[in-house]
Amino acid sequence: MKPLFALLPRCYSLIVKLPNSAIALYLAIFFSITGCGEETGSSDEITENEIQQVSIVGTEGQLIPIQSDNVRLAGYDASTLVMTVQFKNGYIYEYYGVSADIWTSFIAAQPNPWSQVGYPLLVQSGIPYKRVG
Repeated sequence: MKPLFALLPRCYSLIVKLPNSAIALYLAIFFSITGCGEETGSSDEITENEIQQVSIVGTEGQLIPIQSDNVRLAGYDASTLVMTVQFKNGYIYEYYGVSADIWTSFIAAQPNPWSQVGYPLLVQSGIPYKRVG
């Protein structure tokens, strides 16, 4: 496999379309799933399938363990834009209309995802939510 800087020209047309805050995560997913930049003898065009694979973000709604003082589990469904958070007190909340950027920022903010991302970007900004458990 080539070093990262050697892969960038092949993937540049895709990279420039991504939000700045998510580029590193998307690149990691993209390179691991598609092998972007590996010499296969094919053209240098990025296929629609490769773009769709890079767009996969979240857990398809499945809750995953979160390293946090007050959050036990969280999940994100990119198709419905719903983020689910289970707090350590057992309460479960769903947040509606959550962007993939907020989800990736939440995951990256461990061990303080709620105080750094959840509360300021979900609660204080007025994202609609409902207690579901």
